[in-house]
Amino acid sequence: MFRRLPSSWLVFLSLLFAIIGWGWAWVGIRYAIRYYAPGQLAFGRYLVASMTLFPFWLARGGRFPRREHWFALIVMGITGFTIYNFCINLGEQTITAGTAALIGAFLPIGNTLGAAFFLNEKLSRLRWTGILIAFGGVAVTSLGAQGHLEFSFGAALVFVAVLSASVYGVLTKYMVKSYAPLEVVSWAMWAGTLGLLPLSHGLFARVQEAPLLATFNVILLGILPGAICYALFTFALSRVAVARASTSMF
Repeated sequence: MFRRLPSSWLVFLSLLFAIIGWGWAWVGIRYAIRYYAPGQLAFGRYLVASMTLFPFWLARGGRFPRREHWFALIVMGITGFTIYNFCINLGEQTITAGTAALIGAFLPIGNTLGAAFFLNEKLSRLRWTGILIAFGGVAVTSLGAQGHLEFSFGAALVFVAVLSASVYGVLTKYMVKSYAPLEVVSWAMWAGTLGLLPLSHGLFARVQEAPLLATFNVILLGILPGAICYALFTFALSRVAVARASTSMF
């Protein structure tokens, strides 16, 4: 059914579902982090995500990247999954939702700037104006929700996560020129999950102690915003410019 849809509609639907899933992820993380340590949550979530993508990778042929691309994929894994998720989980323990939303709004800007400098993507003044207006809207909404913003160590961690995700976004666009989107996101996710392994101490003991709903939340975070949303967004990046895909997050 989906193969009959025009390419533009496939991109639109991919971005739509990815953004909805990632939007819920902030809520899911905020609940799960009450019962799981940041490293435990990050590793558990992406262990589930890696297992979810594995059979699809096998069905596609189960091939591995060429050796000259290993370094880029390892960097993608460390920045897009290891650093990003650990810092998000740790930061969300202390900052408010409004502060997190405002800092998170830097991600489309970081992706767009990275694409302009490293991938030579051209942006019109109109698009830059739209980006600034959208960012201003996030700032106004964040201030209106709580009347102030709190910049702390937790906020700095979220900002580091956003910068790391920007590196991942630019490298993803580079890699999908050579490989299928599903392959790229699978390889990078597996590398990032291995990077989270040293931070996962006590995870399996915590599974036995945590409420069933919290554990179910971790599993759902792995399947939906972890595996499915990353795969959909990577597919969209393979079809459109980084700036167009990233600014849809607004």
